[in-house]
Amino acid sequence: MRDWSFIGLMLCAAMHATVIRGASAPSKSADQKLRERMDAVRDIPTMTTPEMIRYWGYPVEEHWVTTEDGYILGLHRIPHGKGQKAGGKRPVAYLQHALITSSALWSFGPPNKSLAYILADQGYDVWMGNSRGNPYSKNHTYLEPCSTAKCKDFWDFDWHEGGLYDVTAGIDYALEHTKQDAVYYCGHSMGTTQYFVMLSQRPEYNDKIKVGAMLAPPVFMGHAENIIFTIADLGGSIEYLYHIFGLYEFLPHLDIITWIGHLLCGDDHPFTNTLCMNIGFLLLGFNPGQLNSTMIPTYLDHVPESSSTRTFVHYAQLHVSKKFEGYDFGETGNILHYDSITPPVYDLNKVTAPTAIFKGDNDDLVSLIDVDILVNRLPNVVFDHLVEMDGWTHTDYVISMEADYLVY
Repeated sequence: MRDWSFIGLMLCAAMHATVIRGASAPSKSADQKLRERMDAVRDIPTMTTPEMIRYWGYPVEEHWVTTEDGYILGLHRIPHGKGQKAGGKRPVAYLQHALITSSALWSFGPPNKSLAYILADQGYDVWMGNSRGNPYSKNHTYLEPCSTAKCKDFWDFDWHEGGLYDVTAGIDYALEHTKQDAVYYCGHSMGTTQYFVMLSQRPEYNDKIKVGAMLAPPVFMGHAENIIFTIADLGGSIEYLYHIFGLYEFLPHLDIITWIGHLLCGDDHPFTNTLCMNIGFLLLGFNPGQLNSTMIPTYLDHVPESSSTRTFVHYAQLHVSKKFEGYDFGETGNILHYDSITPPVYDLNKVTAPTAIFKGDNDDLVSLIDVDILVNRLPNVVFDHLVEMDGWTHTDYVISMEADYLVY
């Protein structure tokens, strides 16, 4: 019999079998929100993910795993909660981040607001993956990872390879290291896309998932309203996006973003904080009413993180095609890759692991219509949850002041 407690930690109320609709969740008082903002450190230094985890008082380990195609990936582990004794067998939680982010997504803090710490304190052994191309997985056994045409082979990937090779390698490593047979999986955005690629392409991994929690799953994207997709439509082809963003590395982190965050943002900078909030809105797409402005410098230390342009273009392709399908290399390229002139459609009937879906009403990348299409294609959806707050966006799952209350 499976342990369903993981889903319980992902919900704002007791677990139900169907979507909860109609009733509004009680909101926190102004005093509660003020205390939570005051609990956040005002001037958090620039740190890597492991340094950030130590900063908040948690143990951390760094591990490395090499994929079948030679990418060297960094894994970050919180083996137990703050103040807990090391050792003993704990259930394994595996967290996979969104596009142009990293394991930092789960560990920004404060600890009562970030899923990695919440799970660790609840008795989970928390592992966080890093997809190829981000700063913790920007290495290969023989390919160079520069940003120019010289290194084009390194950047020849998207979320398909992330699901097929990266997530599978990370899960196998975590299970081997902990001597367990299955994980509790949680993905945000691209981390959910990779989950569906993994389980449809390698269905044997369904047995390695106790339950999967999908936060804002971009799978069917025909109804997405993000402005980038509008640009692709106006350009007449997704190839137009390559002219805008380049052919290889996509949105590497720039030092100037960190500099802006620490110079202008946070409660210590009241005169420039409004400007910072606007910059943050453009870069992060957050819900202004849900953002702890104190944390903006920390967010901007880690967003964006690099990926490949092809990863982003593949999402635009899903918007245009209205299908969940492999990358379109063109007729000749498709014949070479797939032995077909069109890319194959992923078979979601093979995703048999128990899967929970979380969605918001103001997500410009993952519309409610598209999520409903996904839910109707999956054979084992155990929970389909609309976050009970008006205006919930794509990034609110990880940076909202009330994500712990409404989602975790």
